[in-house]
Amino acid sequence: MDTMERIEELLEEAYSTDDPGEMERLSREVLGLDENNVEALILLADTIEYSQEKITILEKARSALADDVENIRLVSGESLLDDDSGMLYIAVMQRLGFALFSEGKNEEALVIAREIDRYDPDRETLGRTLLYRVLLEMGKDTEVLEEALREEEANPAMAHSKAIASFRLAGAGRTSYRALWEAFAAGPDIPFYILGYIDEPEDESEEAEEEYNFALLFEDIWSSENELIKWLTRGTILLGLTASLFPGETAEKMLVLADALDIADPCEEAMVKAESRDDWGVLSREERIAEALKIISEGTFLPLTD
Repeated sequence: MDTMERIEELLEEAYSTDDPGEMERLSREVLGLDENNVEALILLADTIEYSQEKITILEKARSALADDVENIRLVSGESLLDDDSGMLYIAVMQRLGFALFSEGKNEEALVIAREIDRYDPDRETLGRTLLYRVLLEMGKDTEVLEEALREEEANPAMAHSKAIASFRLAGAGRTSYRALWEAFAAGPDIPFYILGYIDEPEDESEEAEEEYNFALLFEDIWSSENELIKWLTRGTILLGLTASLFPGETAEKMLVLADALDIADPCEEAMVKAESRDDWGVLSREERIAEALKIISEGTFLPLTD
């Protein structure tokens, strides 16, 4: 068996294992045969917690792909994401961007995010999620709102970032509430994950896993200011009670919390309005959420600062 065949065999084993330790061993064996093997560098990086070591490995992978990527750029009309090397490059860049962000290297992460964004007009990557998250971390709220105007449709990253930026710039005004309800509509379970009102999903559906991971990414920024997390909490409790999302005992606790947050009366008003529908008891969870969002977005149930 020649070297290339052995590398392919080791990579196949690495891709098929769920054991991080085994993946690391196999990746390092590949790198012993080819120190610049990009796939092995990516797999190795995936076994390492966010750290400077992870950044160094991913930077090496990026350098190994530099010539191929430059050649792709020179081919007129060819998209980076339509080429195998280009896709690997974007995979490396995504990982590198989030690793840099996790280590507080925001300026470098922002450069990475903007580069990914240039190659991803169809929003197939996490480039813009990284972009929004870094901009928020850097306090560039006006820029967040400018970026949001470029979006053709709502998505959790844009919607949550827009809500946070709006609140930080103008407080709990009507514009900020519109952005908050838009964020809830883009992923109704996300605020409940952020606040710990829903546990990590066990059904392993792709959508649930994506929403949970998104919540982990945005939890810190929502919690960065007391008034900001209080605002999110009020909105989440209002939605949860109105849509009958909390089981009986939990609903009672949430009403107590609503009272402590000075929103008990509006919550009860929204609940009465929702439950006045003759068919409320037979609506699905998704239908109740949609109706609750309609009710709370059309009224004024939470305190305004303007």
